[in-house]
Amino acid sequence: MIKVVLVDDHPLIRKGLSQALNKDEISVVGEASSLSEGVALLNSTTPDICIVDLNLGSASGIELIKVGMVQNPNCAFVVLTMEDDLDTLITAKAAGARAYITKGSPVENLIEVVKTVLTDRKDFIKLGSFKDGAKRKDFGLTERELEVLQLLSSGATASAMGSILFLSEATIKSHLAAIYRKLEAANRAQAVSIAISEKLILK
Repeated sequence: MIKVVLVDDHPLIRKGLSQALNKDEISVVGEASSLSEGVALLNSTTPDICIVDLNLGSASGIELIKVGMVQNPNCAFVVLTMEDDLDTLITAKAAGARAYITKGSPVENLIEVVKTVLTDRKDFIKLGSFKDGAKRKDFGLTERELEVLQLLSSGATASAMGSILFLSEATIKSHLAAIYRKLEAANRAQAVSIAISEKLILK
């Protein structure tokens, strides 16, 4: 049985998701509407999967993912949100999310993700139509380079980035070299400064 918790500040959405998911080998074992409730729920239920919205009132689902990854590293975080821009997706992935689904996606797709995300630990799953941030200047950065750039801003080492993205340290360093070149940055600090000012990452 796959144990799932739902963290969303809209009770009707939680109710609909619970009704859709509570079947076959899936069991919804808890619900929360805020960051603090979500953290407590992760502690008390130790779920296999946490389906989380990014907008939790005054807090962000990204914060829950970051805390949850420390508390329960075996839990797979699936983002279900209205946010459909690549900037937000990249930030969620860098925080530790295993899947990102927009709320316009069919519920059948969400059920399929819940059933497969635990067995596929390497691939990141995204479902929905996504758009680039409106304020982004085109530096020619790839999606992978944007992921590395987001991790760079958090202070992660090349080795840590490799572990998170399932890449070798040499590959990460190659991405960093490409990022510095495309941003015309001399070092990490300058690259992060440019990325923040140009809205390439969320900070």
